[in-house]
Amino acid sequence: MFAASLLAASFLFYSCASNDLSVPVPGQGSVKTRNIYVEYYMLGDAYFKLEDYKKAAEYYELAMRKKDQYWAAYYKLAKCYVFSSDWTNALPMYKRILERDPENASIKAGIAYIYSMQGDFKHSISIYEELLEAQPKNQEYLENYLAVMAADEKKFEKNYAVKFTEAYDILKTEYPENKNIKTFEDKYKELMKIKEDAEKASENKEGDENSPPPVENNKD
Repeated sequence: MFAASLLAASFLFYSCASNDLSVPVPGQGSVKTRNIYVEYYMLGDAYFKLEDYKKAAEYYELAMRKKDQYWAAYYKLAKCYVFSSDWTNALPMYKRILERDPENASIKAGIAYIYSMQGDFKHSISIYEELLEAQPKNQEYLENYLAVMAADEKKFEKNYAVKFTEAYDILKTEYPENKNIKTFEDKYKELMKIKEDAEKASENKEGDENSPPPVENNKD
């Protein structure tokens, strides 16, 4: 009887220790599941580093099924869409992230960038102005702000001349070695010419308005 009991106990121990469990260990299934989703996340990171954003996105979507890494994977998935120039999917995801973290300047900058790539310069400029209000000397924000204003050619002359020159002056003063200074300088000169031409046109118009009316010759 003792030998039979010992054999039975040995069998149970062997079964639990073997790879093919005949008697499942409590909680082991959930551990395996958690590990799988962690591996999905790691695979997403690996493909992201390889710049295979489509494949990375697939694994981040799988990784999102694990509750405690949902938002981390969600953010990485949103970045995949940005790097893939999929603005339609990227924008709502970034907005949703911002709703959870309204003061996150990095996410705001990301949304401004997406807007600019969609050609929505108005919203992009508005966000960069908000960011610069909080960090007026931030080099990245200044560069992007200038670039977006320069890209909006239809409204540039009328709406952005003063804003552009002010931001340009700050960038040049604070970061004289900035690699894009020359590009912005050329645009600055173009703006100054526009401004000078506008002032001359305004002066000529005022001069014409203030000039006495021509005297008519009365031959009678």
